[in-house]
Amino acid sequence: MNIAVEYILQKKGLVDRSGRWYSGRPVMITKNDYSLRLFNGDIGITMADHERDGELRVFFIGPDGSVRSFPPLRLPDHETAYAMTVHKSQGSEFDEVLLMMPDRDTWVLTRELIYTAITRAKERIQIWGKEDIFLAAIQRRIRRSSGLRNALWGHHDA
Repeated sequence: MNIAVEYILQKKGLVDRSGRWYSGRPVMITKNDYSLRLFNGDIGITMADHERDGELRVFFIGPDGSVRSFPPLRLPDHETAYAMTVHKSQGSEFDEVLLMMPDRDTWVLTRELIYTAITRAKERIQIWGKEDIFLAAIQRRIRRSSGLRNALWGHHDA
């Protein structure tokens, strides 16, 4: 999804992807870096820093509302974040959310996953997908199984 969004934005002249780093590129940190105080799930936006002669930097808003910026090459592991999985969105809130359902039903689509997606939206959510897959998902609950019971007593789930 991120590649498709970047392609569309470039085609429309809204971003300049002549390099890996470009103004407007959103990134999500995927590995904690305690020295920089950047943590898995933190989202920043790449922009020109006019206080540094237009140098590209990635800006993050801290929990206290302060803004911090870093040179892109200084960031810990990260990825482009126009789109993200529901799992990666946990702990974040967005004004608007678009949930794109897969075109096939799968056991990972559960009521809890849909609930998590919906509760990421502060104001509005759109859900794109087939109605029958959505209905199957909201009827399926997470089934937790560590395998310990089977290992200890030789039971098998049917």
